[in-house]
Amino acid sequence: MTTPLAPPSRSASNRTGGEVAVAKRLRPTRRAVGMLVVGMLFVVAAVLFGRAEFIALGAFLVALPACTYALRALFKPRLELERQIFPSTIAVGDRLRVIAEVRNRSIVALEPATYVDLTPGAAVSSIGGVMPQVGSRLRRSERHRRRRVAYTLTTMRRGVHDIGPLLLENIDGLGLTRRVIRVGDPESVEVWPHVHDIDSLDVPATRHGGEVEAGIAAAGDSDDVLTREYRRGDAMRRVHWRATARADDLRVRQEEHHAEVSSLIILDTTRSPIDDDADAEPVTIFDMMDAPEQARGARIDPVFEHCVSVAASVAVRLHELGYETELFETNEFLDGADDPRLGGLRVASKDSMSSLMRHLMHTQPNALGDTPERPSTVGHIAQRALRIGRAPIVYVHRELAGDDLAAIRDLGRVGTPAIAVIVGDHAGPATPSGKRVAGVQRDFAREGWEVVVMSTAHADPWASASRVGAPRGGARPAAKGAHA
Repeated sequence: MTTPLAPPSRSASNRTGGEVAVAKRLRPTRRAVGMLVVGMLFVVAAVLFGRAEFIALGAFLVALPACTYALRALFKPRLELERQIFPSTIAVGDRLRVIAEVRNRSIVALEPATYVDLTPGAAVSSIGGVMPQVGSRLRRSERHRRRRVAYTLTTMRRGVHDIGPLLLENIDGLGLTRRVIRVGDPESVEVWPHVHDIDSLDVPATRHGGEVEAGIAAAGDSDDVLTREYRRGDAMRRVHWRATARADDLRVRQEEHHAEVSSLIILDTTRSPIDDDADAEPVTIFDMMDAPEQARGARIDPVFEHCVSVAASVAVRLHELGYETELFETNEFLDGADDPRLGGLRVASKDSMSSLMRHLMHTQPNALGDTPERPSTVGHIAQRALRIGRAPIVYVHRELAGDDLAAIRDLGRVGTPAIAVIVGDHAGPATPSGKRVAGVQRDFAREGWEVVVMSTAHADPWASASRVGAPRGGARPAAKGAHA
């Protein structure tokens, strides 16, 4: 006999070590409690009215749920779980396949049970169902001792998520006791931003492979090379070993950026007034399992999510063209690991993009929720752009305003090309949001920027992108609607 998983009492809720608190104890059902109460009433009536038959009936009604509870407590199922996840790293919108196999190691069979594999952002219908009886280890047939749960997800959010544990709940055949069993441990899945095909972002290709390595080799380990301390994102082939030996600290060539042509990507992480009013995710299975912070649902800002996707897509495209890519945010990085005075998160043209994608996987708007206010980095970004000189600059705009926005606009004179991607949620040019976006668009175009405007109000913001601004140097920024 099975029953849908029911939420435990709110008073018992807690969360330790990031695990969901679930009432796992064996407990009587309302039917068992009712039988106990009625049985005791029969015993009392037998004493008051001298009816011996009431004693026998009362004893039976009390003993049946008590014995059932004792037997279920004594003979507990021992279950093992083997879970396979394909793949372990995906992008938003990709398909994730999960296969979980349950095996019974106990001499007692597990009755049919409802199951749910805890997964954030997934509908209960996708990750829950009814599992047939799992035979005991005394069964000769292996297939009777195993049960498989398999499902596919396409709604995973950006971030790191735990798949599992698997929760089983069942009721004995008489409906007198209920048991919730937690099987297995959670396994992590990384969900990177979705990368779109923007090969029509017409940026001149730079040198690749051998040319870059030749430039580095020409620089050699000469003592007159300027060096600086090693920072996150620097390739090990940039290390200046003689300077490292002298300083007893890892040093890299300061002027190495001449060997690879740099490009800058600036992501607007300014706090938006809508962040507090952003749509919460639909209630998930975490609500049923009494995880209050998950039940509230994470805040989702579709504009910011699309900005992150744009930044990731541009970074991948520039990397394919042979550029060294530097990612900046208009506020200091959420993990505090960057020093904007030295540069953003840098990926050399021959290095993997995994570090940049993992950073974008975690990034959030400034001061969202309980996160602290992060200082602006726009001044340092401008200095870095001026030091690099003429290089591709792509700015992804969301809410930045005032002097910081003016400082970004001024970089149009050094960008080759300078491309501003303005993302909003405007349904049309006549709406207040549409008028605000149009004003930002005009200001950037006047400063010589190529401007691409996208709206998350459209089903496919990439297909509906519009472009303004005269191309400079043959660069024609555009976005194709095709997805990677």
